[in-house]
Amino acid sequence: MNCIKLIPALFIFLLFFVSASDLCIADARTDGSKQPLNVGLLPYLSTNRLIDTYKAIKDYLQNTLNRPVRLITAPDFKTYIQRTIEGEYDIYHTAPHFAAYAESKASHRRLSRFTRMLDGNVIVRKGSPIKAVKELSGKVLATPDRLAVITMLGEMLVQENGMQPGKNITLRNAGSHVNAILSVTRGNADAAVVSAAIFERQPDSTKSKLRILTKTKQIPHTMFMANSTIAEEDYNAIKKALLAFTAEGPGSDFFKQTKRKNMSAISDQDMDSLQPFVKLLKTRLQ
Repeated sequence: MNCIKLIPALFIFLLFFVSASDLCIADARTDGSKQPLNVGLLPYLSTNRLIDTYKAIKDYLQNTLNRPVRLITAPDFKTYIQRTIEGEYDIYHTAPHFAAYAESKASHRRLSRFTRMLDGNVIVRKGSPIKAVKELSGKVLATPDRLAVITMLGEMLVQENGMQPGKNITLRNAGSHVNAILSVTRGNADAAVVSAAIFERQPDSTKSKLRILTKTKQIPHTMFMANSTIAEEDYNAIKKALLAFTAEGPGSDFFKQTKRKNMSAISDQDMDSLQPFVKLLKTRLQ
């Protein structure tokens, strides 16, 4: 009788184990003798959406490198930065200023970046009377995480238009791009600054309620970096694989869906352009 009662519980345990393994562990087709490659994902979306978005890269790396790949993230940007510096990820996908910071702080190595430039949309409600950035004076501007480079670009924009956060404009950190968008649609903020790429991928039902007021300046987009302790042979193989994940090749479907354009190498010019944001990031991390 007791054995019969245990069957449902055992079934639920096995079902959970299989589901969790499918999210984080490589397919059984890969070489089980090789250590899994831990790939960090910047937590700018919910975990489920991150896994879904980057599954194509996971599958590609598994097949190309013939080794298991695990996708891992963190609960917030600050924790993610800490974990990258501490070496929790073998390679990781990260914000450009986080990449430049890790290169200088922990000698992490460049792999690749998306060729689309990164910029922010300043959005308002469709019927809002606000027609120019200067009209945000005295208003509330929603932003994603305080450490996000889009937040920093938004701050730069309002300062260039004669406003000082905390004095004649209120910046309200919503925690994520999607939350910042919802802050405007729900009337909790007068405007928001969010990633242009993320805004483009919002449902039409959401975008139809909003209007793009202006855009921020552009900087290099999301980057892939390698932990400084990774073996040279592995580093070279991973870098070669990622640079070959192009819109004209194995990354075709991925780039169509994400609108990140293509994959390219990270240049010195890319990193140099990010130094003002790295300086601000260091201040905020302290």
